[in-house]
Amino acid sequence: MNPTSLRAGLGEVVDLDGGSVLLSGHLDTSRSSGVRPVRIPTAAWQKFPPHGENLRAVTMQASGVRIAFETTSTRVTLRVRCTRFQVEDFLGARNQFVAEVGEREVGRVESPVDAILKVSLAGDRAQLLGASEPSEILFDALPAGPKRVVIWLPQGMIIDLIGIRGDATISAAEPLRRPVWIHHGSSISHCVETPSPTGVWPVIAAKEAGLDVVNLGFGGQCMLDPFVADAIASTPADVISLKVGVNMVGARSFDQRTFTPALHGFIDRVRIGHPDTPIVLASSILWPGSEDTPGPSDVEFLRDGSLRCFTAGAKEDVLKGALTLQESRHHVAHVAGVRAAAGEKIHYLEGLSLYGPQDTKRFTLPDSLHPDAELYAEIGQRFAHAVFGEGGLVPRHTLG
Repeated sequence: MNPTSLRAGLGEVVDLDGGSVLLSGHLDTSRSSGVRPVRIPTAAWQKFPPHGENLRAVTMQASGVRIAFETTSTRVTLRVRCTRFQVEDFLGARNQFVAEVGEREVGRVESPVDAILKVSLAGDRAQLLGASEPSEILFDALPAGPKRVVIWLPQGMIIDLIGIRGDATISAAEPLRRPVWIHHGSSISHCVETPSPTGVWPVIAAKEAGLDVVNLGFGGQCMLDPFVADAIASTPADVISLKVGVNMVGARSFDQRTFTPALHGFIDRVRIGHPDTPIVLASSILWPGSEDTPGPSDVEFLRDGSLRCFTAGAKEDVLKGALTLQESRHHVAHVAGVRAAAGEKIHYLEGLSLYGPQDTKRFTLPDSLHPDAELYAEIGQRFAHAVFGEGGLVPRHTLG
């Protein structure tokens, strides 16, 4: 079996100081001071743009990545180096390590900060600051007896795995051999805003449906990059979902003329490796106040200390071909419809069904763009029901 198959469908056995673990949810590893899971193959990094340090950092963050091991130990210490992301003066999320036994949470620990990766706003410079000795993450209330332990890594941090110890042998768990779901999206799929890595909505949906998820949600970086399509194409999967629109509008990277052909081209590249795999093509959730205004996006700092994310382009540019979020949904639905009519296994999911105008009284977006933990949980449940539920777009029972 090739290495990509091991990583995607079955995980990858990694030897650490003190024991071995099954590492899953990643597409590659970088090894220097430890084993660092990364979510885009390192061979593709040469295809990043010259000012691509933001992209590189985001793809090294561990959203959806977890380790699994078997042990009789009731105390386990994970030795790690945790690197926090910083863009100019804006510190990124810390998030938590979460341990589970049999889908039941048995402990959570807030991530320490052992180093900071400071990246310029333009993405042309990256500097490692304050690198210190590795930290120890202790879970000291594991149930007695033989068990399979899963530890989810903090989704907004860069994690180097160094060692693992307990009061009994720790060995890599056997893979569960569930169907593999690859999901690609923006920061609203990366989900750094929720404290827990198990609060990431693709993780919630995968748990609900009994799937192994590979979450390629990249904050600010869902741009229909060919190297992402190639990574998906070369990774075994039973179902694929692509949630696109908001980053292209916010960065003004596509317009009404170029968005649809680029989306077709991305899917064409995915189909090289997945000619018959079902694909769910989803549009963006509601962005209140920025639905009919083109990018670029901007940020406003409010008097109460909060901030507001919004599109700041000129509305008259829409008549010149600028793309709005509202218009992007029509394009995404069009692409799915054209391909489905040609016999392709592809389905459209309306993003407003996950969070739309009907939900604004119940749920809030703290920065006017990104959900909070409560809304991420709701989105995960809605996606699982709409896509993998009985009568859904790709019912779970059809995936084996």
